[in-house]
Amino acid sequence: MSDATTPAMTAATDEDSTTRKMLARARRRWGPLVTFSIAFSLLEAAVLAPAAAGVLRLALQTWGRCSVGNFEIVAFFLSPAGLAGLALLTALQLTTLHVRLAGVMGVLAGDGPGVWHAFDAVKRLPALLKVDVLQAVLYLLLAAPFAAAAAFAYARLWGPHDLNRLVVERPAEFWQGVAVVGSLALLYALAAGWLYVRWLFAVPAVLFEGVLAPWTALRASGRRTSGRIGRLALGAAATAAVFVAASAALAWGLGTLNGFVLDHVGHGPKLAVAATAGLLAFDGAVLAGFAATAAAVAAACLMASYKQAGGVIREPAVAEPKARWWTTAAVALSAVAIAPAALTANQLISDARVAEHVEVTAHRAGSFHGPENTVAALRVAAAEGAEWAEIDVQFTADDRLVIVHDDDLLRVGGSPLRIAASTLEQLRAVDLGARFDPKFAGERIPTLEEFLEAAAGLPTRLNIELKAKDDAVAVALAGRVVEAVRKAGLLEQTRICGQSNRGLAAVRKLAPEVEIGFISGAVIGDPTRLDVDFLMMETRLATRDFVDRARSRGVPVHAWTVKGADLVAPLIDDGVANLITDDVVGVRARLDEIAALDPVERLLLRVRNGLAGR
Repeated sequence: MSDATTPAMTAATDEDSTTRKMLARARRRWGPLVTFSIAFSLLEAAVLAPAAAGVLRLALQTWGRCSVGNFEIVAFFLSPAGLAGLALLTALQLTTLHVRLAGVMGVLAGDGPGVWHAFDAVKRLPALLKVDVLQAVLYLLLAAPFAAAAAFAYARLWGPHDLNRLVVERPAEFWQGVAVVGSLALLYALAAGWLYVRWLFAVPAVLFEGVLAPWTALRASGRRTSGRIGRLALGAAATAAVFVAASAALAWGLGTLNGFVLDHVGHGPKLAVAATAGLLAFDGAVLAGFAATAAAVAAACLMASYKQAGGVIREPAVAEPKARWWTTAAVALSAVAIAPAALTANQLISDARVAEHVEVTAHRAGSFHGPENTVAALRVAAAEGAEWAEIDVQFTADDRLVIVHDDDLLRVGGSPLRIAASTLEQLRAVDLGARFDPKFAGERIPTLEEFLEAAAGLPTRLNIELKAKDDAVAVALAGRVVEAVRKAGLLEQTRICGQSNRGLAAVRKLAPEVEIGFISGAVIGDPTRLDVDFLMMETRLATRDFVDRARSRGVPVHAWTVKGADLVAPLIDDGVANLITDDVVGVRARLDEIAALDPVERLLLRVRNGLAGR
């Protein structure tokens, strides 16, 4: 066996040695690195996050809308303003990452362990931003053919089918679409990842070599990564995997610790508040230390690879002192984080609502214990204590108004009849009850008039959704629905909701006394500024911050779809006014359990929900 070493082996050994030296320097300068990490996190929260929100708002205002929801998001991002906003947001995200890395590299490369070396990154901020804007535009251009192919696949595979039925029942067409779009997404991710690794040295080129032109920085990085992309990608993937695993382990550990402490705190409110504040401070300090360590390791590895590829990194001109006082200062600054943590805990406790009244709405008239959107389901929901029943109204081919959610009857009745292409008589031939439960056999698709007649004798009021594919149909539905509700004498017992702003505006004009609500399963912008009386938000979007912002404008938030009783307490702690659920019995029982708690128990429940999150 030969003892000769290959050039590749020598290069790998040199790179490992360089990496070890950089990591050793990171250990010696851990104090300044933690200080910078905390300061940058504060700057990010105070400046970069609002800047990102401002870009979104500017783009939305340019498009002429203050809120975009659900399927409109795709159209928004395909508009010129949407594409510009997406490019700027991508650039801001890249800049956030790169400025943090540049600051850490400045600390590692400076003379002595001073945290002020991070300001070298600030001096280069305009150049970094230009590089990131250019990368963002190139990433979007790369995405264009993949997006076009995905849109074509969507139109061919999913376009002819009802989207709700595809998601719920997941037939072969659903998985075909998932496979095609997933493959395209994977190919784009690989291509974008290749570019990211190719441009990996652009930031150190700007920081250490004074490269100011964005194209020059990318070309310089491309030259230095040539022939190294595979090794760099493998190293980046391994580092990312370690950080993801460490993050998961840390989150699990903190969650376990928090749960253990809270479970043993007892019911004394003073002890509960003290324990919560202490846990928040401890968690914050641990996470700050982890963020600083992760950034230092990533920067050290990047600098080592950059230097091995021929990049220039200045070396400290003087020997490094131990700098214990910097570590002490960093630890002291971390301790100061206890103050905002305590304020957060105080806010969490001070506005706790011990007694709340939250309405319960039966989703699709109550689909757990009755065939959805039928008169039978409405009667069951009323018997179970639902204050409201949410129903969906559509046009038939012969211009009748029927109560049904999907575009066809395949999911609820086993029939492929499409609502818009079938007459009421054809739709009536399908039994919707027997498929759900034999005791409901003979239950047919109801008209809006029949539903209104049944509701008139029940305590449960109606929330009618305008189920329309476009604004024109929504406006037409608005006129017919208002006419039918007015004729039934139920305007004051009815709400009307939908995803079309024009349709809701038509309802407002025709019947100002009727409450109108906007529905969002995904949203961009600020829907709290819409001219509506309530917002129906998917449970994931009904967060405390959003609910508080909506409440400040006098707009209550209704959460949908509450699929389990475990979501009830967190949602009412977040301040929602209405729970839209398939399980009226389960949700009502959980609300009664919470109402029966004494103030201390209720407060402890609120603290646990706030600390653990949803």
